[in-house]
Amino acid sequence: MIEFGVDAVQVVFNPAGGHLHDVVMRWNGREIRPLHRAPWIDSGETLQEEIPLGLRNLAGDFFCAPFADSDLDGAPGHGWTANGHWDLDGIDENAGGVTARFTLQEKVFGATVRKVVTLRRGQPIVYQRHVFEGGAGALPMAHHAMIRAPGGAALSFSPKAFGTTPPTPVEPDAARGRSVLAYPQRIAGLEAVRLADGRTVDASRYPFADSHEDIVLLAEAPGTPLGWSAALAAREGFLFFGLKDPRRLPFTMLWMSNGGRDYPPFSGRHRHVLGIEEGCMYLHLGHRASMQPNPLTAEGYPTAIALDPAGRVEIAYAFGAVPAEPGWDRVEAIAHGPAGLDLRIAGGPAVTLPFEAGRIGL
Repeated sequence: MIEFGVDAVQVVFNPAGGHLHDVVMRWNGREIRPLHRAPWIDSGETLQEEIPLGLRNLAGDFFCAPFADSDLDGAPGHGWTANGHWDLDGIDENAGGVTARFTLQEKVFGATVRKVVTLRRGQPIVYQRHVFEGGAGALPMAHHAMIRAPGGAALSFSPKAFGTTPPTPVEPDAARGRSVLAYPQRIAGLEAVRLADGRTVDASRYPFADSHEDIVLLAEAPGTPLGWSAALAAREGFLFFGLKDPRRLPFTMLWMSNGGRDYPPFSGRHRHVLGIEEGCMYLHLGHRASMQPNPLTAEGYPTAIALDPAGRVEIAYAFGAVPAEPGWDRVEAIAHGPAGLDLRIAGGPAVTLPFEAGRIGL
């Protein structure tokens, strides 16, 4: 493990798969750990050999390229960026903060991939940038941040054009697991999502059911200046938020993992977990499906990002968290301006955080 940090953030980075294994945020004299770590990591158990490295080390946030099934090159699910080995190139420190730089040992469709993680003093935010040098082809890509909220979380987002579930249930075999949503369906928002039994549920309050594995994808509304996602977990005492350029990463995919997988390593114990995955992809259907014409491309959305054989392609993303105060209900809006990042929260005063928008391409 590789550790680095500043006053407001401490990161433990796992070079085996590139996962942010642990992230500690410090704000207003309080300390929080908003991200999830799979129960089998700390149990000391021996996992089956066929379980890929990325799933063995499932924790925090990691970068997927290609996102989901790597069915064009035979790499493990979510690609070598989530399953390969990252070499530390160096950790640069100065008065403003710290930047850790890594290079992936494995090539991704011929590209050298570099990871840059930047922490700034006085900012409870993790800035990340992935740079593809050379390579050929196009890939679905996404960040894979995960929170765990047994006490529930209120979800809110930048304006979305629509939402959708995949063509078929995530877990269709009752002997292996369960999905409870209706597949497929198109939704205006999470407040009214159909269940398989015909009822309607408010999925903006997660979890909304027990023992299920489901996926919903939300598409950014055209013209949105800042793409953001927020999860306010009042009982766990944190407010998590993700930030992106919505032109680059036009989708937010919610992986609702609440005890709906009975097979190893999940074994019914992976509960109250929510993946808030910001990316450019065709749902969780893999590299090949994201490269082909699909219902999302038919609506004008890209579902893969092209590499540049003679240049560089950069993907930027940031997430942060602050302690939740009593009475906070949900985030109503997030915007950035000269003063920083403004969070408008129902049940509480506005919160302004220092923020460097240029680090995510804005």
